[in-house]
Amino acid sequence: MEVVKIKYKDKIGRTTTKTIIKTECDYCGIKFDYNGGLSHYNRTKNHYCGVDCQKKVNRKHGYSGTYEYDIWCNASRRAKRKGIEFNIEPSDIVIPDKCLILNIDLIKNETDCHGPKDNSPSLDRINNNEGYIKGNIRIISNRANRIKADSSMDEIEKIYKDYIKLKTDGRI
Repeated sequence: MEVVKIKYKDKIGRTTTKTIIKTECDYCGIKFDYNGGLSHYNRTKNHYCGVDCQKKVNRKHGYSGTYEYDIWCNASRRAKRKGIEFNIEPSDIVIPDKCLILNIDLIKNETDCHGPKDNSPSLDRINNNEGYIKGNIRIISNRANRIKADSSMDEIEKIYKDYIKLKTDGRI
C-alpha cells in the first residue's frame, strides 16, 4: 500500500488535497487506485478493484446473480414481511422449461418497466396456508400464478362450466 496526496484546484479555485491509496485487489491481485480516503481504507478489511471481484468473493453458495437466486431472495423478503415460515434454499428453486399448469414456455428475465410477463417463472406456494417450505413450492408461469391467486376454486369452476356450455352450444 502506498499513500499519495494530490493537490488540485476545485471548480471555484480553492486548493484541495485528495488522498489516493495505491493498493492491490484482495481477490484478483490487480493493482488499483483506491479513492475512498485513508480513514475508510483503514476501517475496511478487504479492498477490491471493482464490483465484479467483490461479488465473486461474496458468493457463498454459487447462486448469486442467477434468476433462481433472485426468486429465492424475493420469497425470503415476502416471508419475513408476512411473518410466514421459510426454510427453502436457492437449490430448491428449479425452473422447468414449461409451465406445469398452462404448458407455455417459461422464459427467464422477461420483465420490462411494467413487471414480469405472462411467461416469466413465478414461485407458487401450493398450499397458501403454509409458508415457503420444502414440498410446498413449485415454479409455474406468472400468468398461472396470478389466475390462481386472484380466483377462488368456486370462481374457476363457474368459468370452466360456462366455457364448456358455450363450446357445446357452438358459440366459441
